Amino acid sequence: MTTRDMAYIVSIAEEQSITRAAAKMYMAQPALSQCVQKVEKELGVTIFHRQPNGVKLTAEGECFLEFAKKTLTEQKTMEKKLLDLQNSDRGVVQLGFTGMQAMYVLPYFLPQFKEKYPSIDMVLTEATSEDIEEKLIKGEVEVGIVHPPLLREELEYFEINHDEMVIVPRSNSRYHKMIYYRDDDPMPYLDAEFLRNEPLIVTQSWQRSRMVCEQIFDKMGFHPPIKQVSRNLSTLDALAQVDYGTVLLPSKQLSDALRRRGVYKIDPAYSVPYTFNVAVLKNAYLSSPAEKLVEFLKEIRGTF
Repeated sequence: MTTRDMAYIVSIAEEQSITRAAAKMYMAQPALSQCVQKVEKELGVTIFHRQPNGVKLTAEGECFLEFAKKTLTEQKTMEKKLLDLQNSDRGVVQLGFTGMQAMYVLPYFLPQFKEKYPSIDMVLTEATSEDIEEKLIKGEVEVGIVHPPLLREELEYFEINHDEMVIVPRSNSRYHKMIYYRDDDPMPYLDAEFLRNEPLIVTQSWQRSRMVCEQIFDKMGFHPPIKQVSRNLSTLDALAQVDYGTVLLPSKQLSDALRRRGVYKIDPAYSVPYTFNVAVLKNAYLSSPAEKLVEFLKEIRGTF
C-alpha cells in the first residue's frame, strides 16, 4: 500500500462515490475500484459499503480513513521540513483568497511581498471563504484570507484589515430626512428604520457578506424585504448604480460611481465588522515560505 493509495481512498470517502472521485482526479473508474480492492485485500477488511448511489465507509473504513489522513499530513509536513532545510528563502506558498480580495487586497501586498522575497513563488487559489477554510483543513492551501463570521475551530485567525458595511440607498427612495450625524464622526449616517420596508439587493444566504448583513438585521430587530439575490458583490454594486435596489456593501470595496452618489454609515449599535482575516491551520507545521508570508501580512496589517 502506498500513500497514493491512501490519497485515493480519502478522495473516495470525501466524494462518497468512486465515480465522482475518479472524475475529480482524472482517473478511469475501473483503476480506482481496483485500488480499493487491492487495499481491502491487503488489510483483510471492507473499507466501503457499495450502495446504488455511491459508497459509505464501514467502521473499519472510518478507522483507516483517520490513519490515512494522519499519514498524508505527516508526509506533507516532512516534505515541507526537508525543503526548508535545503533553503528557507526559496520555495512556494499556497494562498487562498476570495474574488473581491483579488481586486482589493492582492494588488496591494503581493508586489511588496515579491519584492521582499523574490525567490518565493505564490500559488493562488480563488474560492469562497468557506471553501478556503475547508482547503486549509485538508492541507490544499497553507494560508487563507477570509471574511467573518470565522467559523472553524480547527483554524487560527488574525485580522489584517478592518472594514464595515455601509448603506447605498436608491436615489429615488425617501431617505433624505433620515440622514443624521454623530459628534465623533464627520461621515453621514442613515437611520436604521429606513431599511425596514426598503427593497434590498443581497448576496446568497451562505455567503459571508450576507451573514454579516443578517447579523446587522438581527441587531436592528427586523429583516428588510429582499428584491434580488446575487453571489457577486460587484453585481450588487452595478445594480445599485442603476437604482435597481438599495444595497449594503463593504465600504472599502465600493465603486467610484457609488461613492460619488452617496454612502451612509450604520449606527454603531447595529454595525458588524466585515474584516479581512488571515487563517492558518492550528498546530500545523508551516513551511518557511508560508511563515514569511504570515509574518509579512502581520507587518502590513491595518495599512491598506
